[in-house]
Amino acid sequence: MNLRNNKIQKRNIGGYWINDNEIHDKFYVPKFFDKDLIYNLIFIFIFLVAFSLRLYSLGDRAVHHDESLHGYFAYQMYIGSGYEHNPLMHGIFLFQLVSLSFFFFGDSEFSLRFPMALVGSIIIFLPILMKDRLGHLGSIFASLMLAISPSILYFSRFARNDIFMLFIFLLLVIAMWKYFSNKDSKWLYIFSIFMAIGFITKETQYIFVAIISMFLIFMARDNIKNWLFGKIPITSFNDYGKFLIFVIILSAPMLAASISIFQNVINITLANNDTNSLTPIGLPESNGQLFAIIISLLLLLSSILVSFIFNKKLFFLPFLIFISLVFLFFTNFLSNLSGISTGIWQSLGYWIAQQDVARGSQPWYYYITLGSIYEFMPLGISFLGFSYLLIKSRYLSLFPIVIIIVSFVILADNEASYTNGKINTTGIFFQLILYFSLLILPLTIKASNFYKFLFFWAISSFLLYTYAGEKMPWLITNITLPFILLSSKILNDFFTRVKFSYSHIKYYIIIFFSALLFINLLWRLITHDLGTETEQFLNIWLIFLIFGFLFFILQSISRVISKKQTFYYFLIPLLLLTSIFTFRSSWILNYNNFDTPNEMMIYTQTSPHLHKVSKTIDKIAFQSLEEKSIRISVDTTDAFSWPWQWYLRQYENVTFDDHTQDINIDDVSILLLSYKNDLRGPERNNFTQGQKFPFRWWFPEKYKNAKFSDVVSTIFDKNRWNNSLDYFIYRKLEYDLGSIDSYLYIQKDYNYDSR
Repeated sequence: MNLRNNKIQKRNIGGYWINDNEIHDKFYVPKFFDKDLIYNLIFIFIFLVAFSLRLYSLGDRAVHHDESLHGYFAYQMYIGSGYEHNPLMHGIFLFQLVSLSFFFFGDSEFSLRFPMALVGSIIIFLPILMKDRLGHLGSIFASLMLAISPSILYFSRFARNDIFMLFIFLLLVIAMWKYFSNKDSKWLYIFSIFMAIGFITKETQYIFVAIISMFLIFMARDNIKNWLFGKIPITSFNDYGKFLIFVIILSAPMLAASISIFQNVINITLANNDTNSLTPIGLPESNGQLFAIIISLLLLLSSILVSFIFNKKLFFLPFLIFISLVFLFFTNFLSNLSGISTGIWQSLGYWIAQQDVARGSQPWYYYITLGSIYEFMPLGISFLGFSYLLIKSRYLSLFPIVIIIVSFVILADNEASYTNGKINTTGIFFQLILYFSLLILPLTIKASNFYKFLFFWAISSFLLYTYAGEKMPWLITNITLPFILLSSKILNDFFTRVKFSYSHIKYYIIIFFSALLFINLLWRLITHDLGTETEQFLNIWLIFLIFGFLFFILQSISRVISKKQTFYYFLIPLLLLTSIFTFRSSWILNYNNFDTPNEMMIYTQTSPHLHKVSKTIDKIAFQSLEEKSIRISVDTTDAFSWPWQWYLRQYENVTFDDHTQDINIDDVSILLLSYKNDLRGPERNNFTQGQKFPFRWWFPEKYKNAKFSDVVSTIFDKNRWNNSLDYFIYRKLEYDLGSIDSYLYIQKDYNYDSR
């Protein structure tokens, strides 16, 4: 017998070991689609969907006031006129990206918003880097929610810095936890680079640094205590303590202006808040300038020394990269050296000075209201998950929960906490106690440190942005991001507990439709008129009879697949409906009402009529022989010069005049006036009949003066419930939109064809 010829030969083909003797006998399918490939394809699909949603009709919406500022000054940079950093418009990074977009695509509304749309799409891939923490399913859920989140999608199509900051925050979190996992120094370099980009993009970076610093302090509290008492050297800190030192090294030079909080105590103006002063808001005056220079240099030298002494191999070079990037970008690559003072000092000083101004004048419950309308999915899932972990933690969380309840009760008592409509000493004390207890609460749960961080990040973001004087709709994205990650982690853990069996499919189907029926009946019970007296009694009785029947069915199924699995499958339809409503809310906001402030998310929006008027002006200029040299006068009353500065950026003969004064308009071809300064009788003779149009309009802010008692009464008042639901589902408003009007006048000499 020839043993060699009978020896089995195998080869690896497509991931399978194949027997040569059987290769012709059996049909073989190569293993092309492994788990990793499918996983990556899912993210590519989500990215393509997200990118399509962000690019669709990107240039159609009228340019918002803030967008026009960003677009105009980016255009000036693009044509070579330079740019000087101004903290009013936040960091310089946006202007550099937008001017680069103009370079590649030309200056238009589309290219103005394209960098935001691109970054808002690329962020979809970042959860891949967190799959070791979020889980494979959790990272997919995170990307899906980032793709369809109403607020994140809206501000991915809006020329503001906020979507850049979300990308930066998420990458900083990834870098921090990756470093904790593998101690690879590359993550320190990535962290330092994006810390710098965060500071040169927007001042919300300071809030994020405060959040991660507070978390790291708590996680290293024992090390810090022992170091203060001289029991251990600073080099013996745990990973959280060492990373805290790294964050302080990077941030210290940028925090110099924080001392201006105490300027009234030391009687030195370190951040000017007087609008009548010649000194720009946020910068120091007279002897405060020397003080500011000394403080800034001391903090810079401290960071250099600590990074060099503590761990020069790990911390010193990343710090040099960080400070170099800050220096280069704030000086616009050395073209504006004064950017050092505006970037390092005024960036923070300006917003400290603006804290009491409280732009937007929104109430403390603003983000609760906004979140419940748009981001109910991540908020709801996070709340349920947090409640479950609090119950699981038992006595550990009991004390802060009691303190929170007591603080809420006292703050809800107008007589105890308020005097003449203003919060008194008692109210301030319990407000601080409430904030501190809410911050401590997520750190008491029995869960992984990463879970604790996500809960802490979500709750502290809500508290800090609520406390901040300026409350605007775009800032809710900073609250939404941690809630999306948190809810994704919760969903990952939820679905890993859900067990599937082909033999139980019929039970899953019954549970699914039972859940839908339960939701439908509950909806009818809460929102519908069930009749009067006998009819109402019969309807309520019938609904509860069906509830009982459903309970009996589910109880029977639970004996087969267990109570836990029955409950899990019962929650899945609710999750599905929530997802559908989230996508619907996002679509209506971004594509139906994108420039009409029926949406609370839309803040004082330029009306679409102005967008059309700009096209009319372009057509008049094209039909005339003057083209871009046509004479245009724009009224500056009520800040009407914006967004016209953007729309008329290419016209050579535009003046922005205060038409409350006597302005010579004899040689003016096109007039754009505030409704307050409509033309008088004799002046009208040289112009066609004025076209009146809404200049900008805004959401009716009738919610601002709501009291705690109003919130309670809304819960139990069915009519108020119906009004709230009408808005939530159909965007029906009880009040008219606020608006301010404008007039377009065209000189009669122009034979304008409006066709």
